[in-house]
Amino acid sequence: MNRNKKLKISDLEKITGISRSTVHHYVNYGLLHRPHKTGHTMAYYDDLHVKRLETIQKIKLDYLKTAKTTRIPLDVIKHRLNESDPLIKPSGSNGNVNPPGKRGAAKAGKKKAIIEATLQMYANRGYYLTNIKDIAKAVGISTPTFYRYFRDKRELFVEAIEYVIKNFKNEIREAVKHEKDPARRSRIMFNTFYAHYPKMGEILNQLRSGAIIGDPWARSNLSRLYREMMENLIKEIQGAIRNGIIRPVDPVLLAYFNLAINEAAIHLGSMSQKYTIETAMTFVGEMLNTAFLTEKGKLRFDIFYKSRHHEGPEP
Repeated sequence: MNRNKKLKISDLEKITGISRSTVHHYVNYGLLHRPHKTGHTMAYYDDLHVKRLETIQKIKLDYLKTAKTTRIPLDVIKHRLNESDPLIKPSGSNGNVNPPGKRGAAKAGKKKAIIEATLQMYANRGYYLTNIKDIAKAVGISTPTFYRYFRDKRELFVEAIEYVIKNFKNEIREAVKHEKDPARRSRIMFNTFYAHYPKMGEILNQLRSGAIIGDPWARSNLSRLYREMMENLIKEIQGAIRNGIIRPVDPVLLAYFNLAINEAAIHLGSMSQKYTIETAMTFVGEMLNTAFLTEKGKLRFDIFYKSRHHEGPEP
């Protein structure tokens, strides 16, 4: 395929049937590599753009055959592109599709600020009462400027999911990296989950509501979010089973069950002055230990709880 073939945006529209505004949006989102610019208003595309656009169209058609919606989220397209067709890189890019540079770093920093402000608002007022105007005001930008970074509220929501998942998984990996004791690792993982829950809770609520009414987009993203959140815990359970600490059970079922009761404990602790999060989690720990630990595992966890009692409560 000829990477050097020069196509104007009008040529690309005729060949692919895709509007220039959509092409520009795909470029900004990272689905297409940037064209070769020869002036402020002149840029040239190549056959690799054509191939990439054809792949995107096929992904969209395949998705719409089974979906109950006429719109496919861009994160779904990006995920399927990365699975089926590695991101096409322009010649001379050394593998970097969008070189960061100062402009790229500034844009990434602003997007992060928007997402952080949005997550704070989700935690305080929920998804539906969080509007773009208030988000822009919190970040110190105008509403029109907001649309340079996100197409709409739903696209922002999708990127917020990615942001929360990435930070949560990275923090858990770092937190347990040097801890070998399974009981302490379990406690560390819960504390990390508890710290991130204010940001994750509203996202989970919205996706669960959408999944209940049959929205395939919500169902797909909820499944992915749970899968990503549970990845480290499932590995912990599998390791504990191999080491004879937990009796042989389905690690995925146990991980999801554990998440559900952890959420319940967090909600109880937030609603009741009688039951603190520490009280609730001690009860949860005892329940799970009784149900799933082997004799070897119970001994390990008894030692852990006695040492915690001796040390006193966590600050």
